[in-house]
Amino acid sequence: MSSSLPSETEEGFIRGQFPEDFIWGAATAAYQIEGAWNEDGKGPSIWDTFCHVGGKIHNNDTGDVACDSYHKIEEDVSLLKNLGVGYYRFSISWSRVLPQGTIDKVNPLGVKYYNKLIDTLLANGIKPALTLYHFDLPQALQDVGGWRNPKISDIFKEYAQFLF
Repeated sequence: MSSSLPSETEEGFIRGQFPEDFIWGAATAAYQIEGAWNEDGKGPSIWDTFCHVGGKIHNNDTGDVACDSYHKIEEDVSLLKNLGVGYYRFSISWSRVLPQGTIDKVNPLGVKYYNKLIDTLLANGIKPALTLYHFDLPQALQDVGGWRNPKISDIFKEYAQFLF
């Protein structure tokens, strides 16, 4: 029985089926890969709180360690480079850079982490593409009404301006 898919010896994967100028990318979400949920000044997010309740997630799994990407920037970027991606879309953990969710308290180690990630990507010829919010609101903002709080749009605007 023959397959219509290319064999492993044909340029690997299925690159031959895409235009020459096609740019490959990869994407992740902070909560799903970073781990280090309570390290270096990071505040809790709504996912941290939800998963720590117990009985909400299969096997009571959490993102506490996840893929431990927080500690593996060089290794992870090397893997991306070996895949041949031109872009890497990742989300910023809002509570890693602003533990309380507002610009009143900036976490310099969280900012340093993302700057190092971006610098390492660029040094390896990979263009970063940021997602400002991937459903991991800082718990401190949820505690004051979350997205239903009339002030949240201004808070998000300040957060976005801070990142840029």
